[in-house]
Amino acid sequence: MNRIIRYFFWTGVLCLSIPFIAPAQVVTINAERMEAEQSYNAGIAAFEEGDLQEALRQFNEAIRIKVDFYLAYYNRGVVKSDLKKYTEAIADFDIVLANAPTAITYYNRGRAYYELDKVDAALSDFSMAIVEDATLDQAYYYRGSIYFEQKDYNKAIADYNEAVKINPNMANAYNDRGSANKLLGNDEAAIRDYQSAVLKNPKFALAYNNLGTMYRNQAKYEAAVAQYTKAIEIDSDYYLAYNNRGLAKYELGDYAGAIADYSKTIELNPQYAYAYNNRGNAYFKTKQYETAIKDYDRAIQLNPEYGYAYLNRGNTNEMLQKEKEAIEDWTKALRYGCTSADAYIKQVRNF
Repeated sequence: MNRIIRYFFWTGVLCLSIPFIAPAQVVTINAERMEAEQSYNAGIAAFEEGDLQEALRQFNEAIRIKVDFYLAYYNRGVVKSDLKKYTEAIADFDIVLANAPTAITYYNRGRAYYELDKVDAALSDFSMAIVEDATLDQAYYYRGSIYFEQKDYNKAIADYNEAVKINPNMANAYNDRGSANKLLGNDEAAIRDYQSAVLKNPKFALAYNNLGTMYRNQAKYEAAVAQYTKAIEIDSDYYLAYNNRGLAKYELGDYAGAIADYSKTIELNPQYAYAYNNRGNAYFKTKQYETAIKDYDRAIQLNPEYGYAYLNRGNTNEMLQKEKEAIEDWTKALRYGCTSADAYIKQVRNF
């Protein structure tokens, strides 16, 4: 019987569709098998149409009819993963791996473990998937992601290298390798990776944002603004890109533009304390001290241990000739790790 191999996803999922060929003589066991395969194929069709509940029902029926139908267990695990029923998906993948192990099953079980934050189990499965099939780019990518989260950036880079070697168009791997390089201090390598990410995927807002931050760190503020603007054009709700563009505009002396970007950040995410502090700094620069105080107040309300917000409010209170309040703020800034506040306290007390 011919079999057609198809790939459906949860990123890299192997599904088999079985065409029906009526035999010359049909006995009961063959009738049961054909009935199971009919349900199986109906499950794949439902999956293709995005009807996950119907796909699940059909795979359940295929397994009920043919209890050792391991492809049905596998695909049911895929559907359960898509439905975020990760523990149930793992149970199906366990059955497959105990009877007909494949690289793609290890990979998908690893993904389910990853979603459940069972990192060690996920890492083991991704490694087994790579042992079984060294061309499985997604297994390298997700293992690299675990290494990244564990701050083992060199191992992460090694896996991202393999992922892009297998799949040169994997924009996510370039982006994440860029972030690993950035954290290792390899700034030029990070920039090249972010550039590759947006080249492979021109709609990759996160990579434009990351590239903008690299330029901002190098004091290339106009280039940074351009990258943040591209990120915002792709995702108009990307509050971090607005905040970051505000930081670059601030450094360019465009305080009105910075205030507008911080205000948009706050509109999109009213709980983002950093935007209030940043907008407060821009108001401070334009001598709108009372308005700045209100923003620092809100930043501190959202994050009572925000040392720099206390520092900046202290500076603003000093400008308003509120020495007592300024010293209280600087003292709290020092308590929350902002060591530069000590110099302000000593300066005022020695005046």
